Amino acid sequence: MKFPGRVLGLGLMLTCISALAATQDDFFHEKVSQTITIQAEPAKVWALIGDFDGMARWNSIVAKSVSIDEDKDSLTRKVVYKEDIGSEVDVLDERSDTDMTLRYRVPQNPWPVAHFNSTLRVSRGAVPGTSVVEWRATFDVKGIYSDPDGKPSLDMPPGPIVFGIDIETYNGGSSTQTVVRDKRTVQIITDLYRSGLDSLKWVMER
Repeated sequence: MKFPGRVLGLGLMLTCISALAATQDDFFHEKVSQTITIQAEPAKVWALIGDFDGMARWNSIVAKSVSIDEDKDSLTRKVVYKEDIGSEVDVLDERSDTDMTLRYRVPQNPWPVAHFNSTLRVSRGAVPGTSVVEWRATFDVKGIYSDPDGKPSLDMPPGPIVFGIDIETYNGGSSTQTVVRDKRTVQIITDLYRSGLDSLKWVMER
């Protein structure tokens, strides 16, 4: 099945991020939220995306999604992405047919993130016969160290936010050590969610 959508080029971006991610304990809490309106009844949309193992049926960037560790109390799936992006493991925390909501965590993923939690929800649209789908996530992103001397300090004190840019700076001696908020990771996850919802809309409305 062919899906519409843009080529994200995420494999190369992930490689660059992995190379630059700091090996220290500075994290920044981030949020991603994407929504889309679909010309279909909510129950019909939920019947498709409410299947925890069926993401490859509607998400164009997913090569396959399969159940693993079926002996555990919680449903667990492995999601394999296309374009050399990698794979992730999702653990279902809550599934509600009443609220048409999936809540899951992502303990294994190809990004420099921790405490990754995601929610996928279907609700009734403002116009009869339409649905609004929201896909959101919260996670902590590892900061990126930038040090002209190549000697990152693990006990660097916090510094100011400069001109509204998320860069914390500490001037020590003859060098400047910097922890940078990694906005590229946030953009990659935003693009993945946006692409997934665009694909869902196409599948439901074709």
